[in-house]
Amino acid sequence: MKYLNKKNIAVLIINDIDTFPSKVEKLISDGFDVLEITLRTECAFEAIKYVKDTYPNIKVGAGTILTIQQLEKCIEIGADFGVAPGLNSEIVKKAKSKFFPFIPGIATASEVELAMNLGVSLVKVFPAKVLGGVEFIKALSGPYHTMKFMPTGGVTESDSIDYLALPTVYCVGGSWMTKN
Repeated sequence: MKYLNKKNIAVLIINDIDTFPSKVEKLISDGFDVLEITLRTECAFEAIKYVKDTYPNIKVGAGTILTIQQLEKCIEIGADFGVAPGLNSEIVKKAKSKFFPFIPGIATASEVELAMNLGVSLVKVFPAKVLGGVEFIKALSGPYHTMKFMPTGGVTESDSIDYLALPTVYCVGGSWMTKN
């Protein structure tokens, strides 16, 4: 199936550096030009560097950034952006000082306000499904209508349509694109 909607970001957990290039090629042939490779495995940095070196026109984000050291390594290897499951103000400030696009995660209204105070305009809603899915983001979108949201965590192909119908949802991330 072709995924030509640029608002879907394929999230990859790379366990084997030798077999993942075929997944990347398939995603690119399906129309993806933005990928997120999570830092959950030992070969994640190598995978990000491989995609950046092999496909320079593809935007590659580093997901699950939990430390300043991970952030710095992502910048060093050429990641285009970073994503985190939570909101660590020190990482947000460091990313801003390096002019590195960074999307911190939120799970509450208070975290949205903290993100806004840190100058963030796009946040990851994680885990979106557990938090209430589309209804949760609709509720947040009332008072925080200037914030853009990126739901991930439990988002499915069929759910993505409902999320993307919301004006405040900038994009969705999911791993369903890599299941085949």
